Amino acid sequence: MKKILFIINSLKSLSGSERVACILANELAETPNYKITLINRDVDFNNTAYELHSSIHVEKISGSLFQFYQGLKSFILNKAPDIVIVHNMGKLSLLCAFIPQIKKLVSLEHVSFISRPKVVQLLSKLLYKKIDQVVTLTSIDKSFFSDFHDNVLIIPNFSPFPISNTINRSQKQIVAIGRLTDQKNYIHLLKAWKKIFNQLPEWQLSIFGDGEHETLLNEYIQSNAIGNVYLKGATSDIRSVYEASSFFVMSSKYEGLPMVLIEAQSFGLPIVSYDCPNGPSDIIKDKVNGYLVEDQNIDQLADRILLLASSPLDLVKFSQNSLKNAENYQPEKILHLWSEQIFKG
Repeated sequence: MKKILFIINSLKSLSGSERVACILANELAETPNYKITLINRDVDFNNTAYELHSSIHVEKISGSLFQFYQGLKSFILNKAPDIVIVHNMGKLSLLCAFIPQIKKLVSLEHVSFISRPKVVQLLSKLLYKKIDQVVTLTSIDKSFFSDFHDNVLIIPNFSPFPISNTINRSQKQIVAIGRLTDQKNYIHLLKAWKKIFNQLPEWQLSIFGDGEHETLLNEYIQSNAIGNVYLKGATSDIRSVYEASSFFVMSSKYEGLPMVLIEAQSFGLPIVSYDCPNGPSDIIKDKVNGYLVEDQNIDQLADRILLLASSPLDLVKFSQNSLKNAENYQPEKILHLWSEQIFKG
């Protein structure tokens, strides 16, 4: 039995990286081959945002970043995990590169390399020589890491949902899901919706998530008298949200491989998204299963939302193609890649 240690900054929020960490841990825990531990800075097993398999051990190391490092070093020295996998949002793998006596260190990159501060990029080029394998989520990101590391793999996220057999597109709801942060750039989505909502009186835009931009977004909606848009807050029943929606929209400034896009396609949702770095272009084929919008072009974002909402035939065609593409992100395919390329190595 291999001892696998996942390291992640936090497990307390309903965010994409935490969802990926928990889903991957749960899938591995279903097999008898792995003993799984998750270490984070915030919560113990009973307080994780996402439910975990009963066999998974969760360790909380609170305090300063230095105390977190010391706790990680002590745990690894005492427990000697066979593989350490860091769920990296930019900086955590740099910290872990200093930990001695790791048998195999793997960095799973959740956000694009070029979106990181220049100093983080520079330090990565220096310190990643201590990391055995780098796992990226997209082909574009692989090209960046391959410039300074010779063992870079692409393993995309997988959907936690099976491919839906019942698709109902009678609800005229456009949905966006993600934390209300600068990265998700919902102010652009609201500006786009402001241009077109009067032309779509039967449609509504629902945004699910919470975060520091909630007041900003609410004030923009009120001051501009934008109709048929709702900030719904965070939800633990994301399945029902997808089932009640006709298509998905994303206005992010940057991503890794957006979990929500993979999930949305499992329910046959077409997608309208900025072609931001990185991820959307790996999932969306323009005019096949959705629309890729010129990055940060609000006018084009508004145009494509209006076009799709006004085209029942394209909604059906794009939905069918989304379901086909969703097959590439089912757990059995992705877990096979992890087994063959990471755990057997």
